[in-house]
Amino acid sequence: MIFLVFAVASSVTIGMIFKHASRQQLDRTALLTVNYAAAVAVAVGLLAVGGREIDQGLALSGTLVALGAGTGAVLIAGFFVLAWATEVAGMSLAIGVMRVSVVVPFLASWGVWGEVPSPAQGVGMVLAMGAFFLLAHQRSAPDPVPAGGGATTEPTAPSRSPVWSHVDWLAAGVLALTFCAGGAIDVLMKTFEEGFGAENSRVLFLLLAFGVAFLVGAVIVVRRGLRDGAWPTLQTVGWGVLLGLANYASLEFLLRAIEGLPGTFVFPANNIAIMVLAALLGVVVWGERLSRPNRIGLGLGCVALVLLGL
Repeated sequence: MIFLVFAVASSVTIGMIFKHASRQQLDRTALLTVNYAAAVAVAVGLLAVGGREIDQGLALSGTLVALGAGTGAVLIAGFFVLAWATEVAGMSLAIGVMRVSVVVPFLASWGVWGEVPSPAQGVGMVLAMGAFFLLAHQRSAPDPVPAGGGATTEPTAPSRSPVWSHVDWLAAGVLALTFCAGGAIDVLMKTFEEGFGAENSRVLFLLLAFGVAFLVGAVIVVRRGLRDGAWPTLQTVGWGVLLGLANYASLEFLLRAIEGLPGTFVFPANNIAIMVLAALLGVVVWGERLSRPNRIGLGLGCVALVLLGL
């Protein structure tokens, strides 16, 4: 159970770092690049000292390398949009949407691999989609009050404009990207398990994906630095290292929790705890405000995750 607690704490720490980075206006690309460099360094170090066992090797082929490269590219893109969503919609909603994106691999498993969901899981998928739309519903800022507090020239009759005309479409769009990216990562990992998992090590495959994610970010950072002289600051590097440690720890502790507890308990408990704790910290620490649809969406998401774990 202690490993599950550490896994939840590590995942929430990622959201807290993203929130701090947005407040400090740190370079997102550089932050994520350093993050993956640190995660790879920790993983390689633990492998070197025997911190993690490798049950088998990695039989590289063109298809597997392409899958690893695609996974790495989606990993850094997914982290980028999660950081962006944290900035424009808040930590609570960004992490909540990322968690309910677990419905995407369920749909893929059903449509691609013929894994028919149970009735409870079917209800969970429907609720998860509903939770996403409620979480993504962001109201735009109200129209500014005229200078001096004077009345407008228009009558104060109730507005008859459609409710969707007041939606913050930027925040909703970024949350939609977060949902798709989170689901895509899970689908790619499912593809590895189904097509290559029996003969290849998951640990080494993740190292390959993390390495590709680092290379993608490094190319962007170096190119920008050579062109504009915009190199990462020491502050960005420091927070990137902390982000990489939290990123690797969240995966490591989750894998260790699965070794001692049933996956049907670990996965929903992990996702629900992260959603609830992130929402509480977002409101208490960062002063985020959740609308009624957002609060309903969080509750609906928790129910959906329980049903998906049955």
